[in-house]
Amino acid sequence: MPTPFTHLRFAHEVLLLNGLPPPVSEALCAEEPAFLLGCIAPDAQTVTGQAREDTHFFHVPFRDAVPAARHLFDAYPALARPAALPRPQAVFLAGYMTHLALDELWIKDVFEPIFGSRAPWGMFVERLYLHNALRSHLDATDLRRLPVSAAATLRSARPRGFCPFITDETLLHWRDLIAEQLSPGQASRTVEVFAERMGANPHAFAALVASPKEMQRRIYGRLPDGLLEQYYRSGLALCQEVLQRYWQGVL
Repeated sequence: MPTPFTHLRFAHEVLLLNGLPPPVSEALCAEEPAFLLGCIAPDAQTVTGQAREDTHFFHVPFRDAVPAARHLFDAYPALARPAALPRPQAVFLAGYMTHLALDELWIKDVFEPIFGSRAPWGMFVERLYLHNALRSHLDATDLRRLPVSAAATLRSARPRGFCPFITDETLLHWRDLIAEQLSPGQASRTVEVFAERMGANPHAFAALVASPKEMQRRIYGRLPDGLLEQYYRSGLALCQEVLQRYWQGVL
């Protein structure tokens, strides 16, 4: 699934969209820190030890065709009514919805057909390794696209009971872990984290991600032409749709 820096890239581009209804655009811009935090919040499960399903509301592979947002709102109906929530919380949840939608799109269009359990090449463990290499490579590219103000903006987010299944303390911890990597002079820890999570040699994994030749040979050469470009285009359009529908209370 997309890394936090990829989600933040989408968040930044969403804020520049001209097609959002004025009430949505105004709310997102006024509460940008909460929006950025919401866009990365589902991945806070990596620091809490929660199961991914507890914060993402779907399984991989998918068990049904019901969107993750619907499962979330079935469990927490009050969150489905943004007009009844404090504006910072509503904007945070709007970001949360985009994260879930982008993850589902990635699984459907990229992970399952190319790297998933039924993909017709290699061993599944190798495909997972290369999938993480792809995510790391895109992560580095997307990090460079973020404005220099991203760290300070994210760090100014102040969750106050935003999420009934992730504590404010956890959100603050996750906020600071990501903001630190965004700060001038700091570096992304994505390669290090993925290597540790897989129990892989960190030097070999970093060398693969840093090698255009090997990335092309082992990963990019297996992707259909234009797949990633289409994912980013479709993802941005999906974010716009999700935000509009959530703000109308019809997601």
